[in-house]
Amino acid sequence: METLRCMRIEDRPAGETPAGKVDPSPMFGAWFNTDKNTGGVVRMELRESGGRFVVQAWGAGSPELFDWGETAATAHAANVGSREGMAFSAVYDFGFVETFLAAYTKSGILVLDTFNTFKDGSGRADYFTREFFHR
Repeated sequence: METLRCMRIEDRPAGETPAGKVDPSPMFGAWFNTDKNTGGVVRMELRESGGRFVVQAWGAGSPELFDWGETAATAHAANVGSREGMAFSAVYDFGFVETFLAAYTKSGILVLDTFNTFKDGSGRADYFTREFFHR
């Protein structure tokens, strides 16, 4: 039996693939929601901490924002031949809900998708959000 080496044509490297991990630094910095009245994620900071790529998010709250804390993130490049980070994924587990973040940058905007799964038996529907951020 032959071992799978790709699942799509775009998984195949074109020529020689550069060595090393994806560099998340092009995404580093503070990102702010373009919707000043959002009920979701208001702000995110992407940075290196302790030699790893992390995201820290703040959710809408009153009178102060909810600091979600820092969680490990995985950087993703535009294709298998690139090492420049342009997207990331991360997971926050708050106990009662798990939030999966999937984000990408394009033309100076960061697009954040969240997939929220309740684990507390409350009967609330799992839900999806999409928000837009600027630096």
